[in-house]
Amino acid sequence: MQRESAMRGSRRREQPRMNMAPLIDCVFLLLIFFMVSTTFAPLPGIRVKLPPPGRPSTEKPKGLIMRIANPEGSEKFGTMVLNDEIVDVQDLIFKFQAAPDEAKNMLVIQSERNVLHEQIVIIMDLAKRAGVDKIGFAMVARGPGE
Repeated sequence: MQRESAMRGSRRREQPRMNMAPLIDCVFLLLIFFMVSTTFAPLPGIRVKLPPPGRPSTEKPKGLIMRIANPEGSEKFGTMVLNDEIVDVQDLIFKFQAAPDEAKNMLVIQSERNVLHEQIVIIMDLAKRAGVDKIGFAMVARGPGE
């Protein structure tokens, strides 16, 4: 009898365990469901009409010509030259508004590679507010190996 009571006492009662596999399956199914059913809102962008490929033009563009240069690695606004006159961002909208009507028809932006996109977008916004109809981009033709 002692033996039976000793055997009963030596048995350990197992703790109930929760099986995690079904829970993980449910979480993955929910994750897949939300990934598939989620729609992403497209970010508004700027439409740019690119010119057809071909030989570079040597003719001087008509209208306002904006040249932008930025010191290498600088986070500040670069130097802006509007029709061979250095301008500041604060004066830019007044310069656009003071331009003759035939010049206001087109703004050509020519910038270096390291100019911040933010600066170009600000210039485009100011030009549109001043009544400039079209905005174009020009690049400087570089020699081989540059």
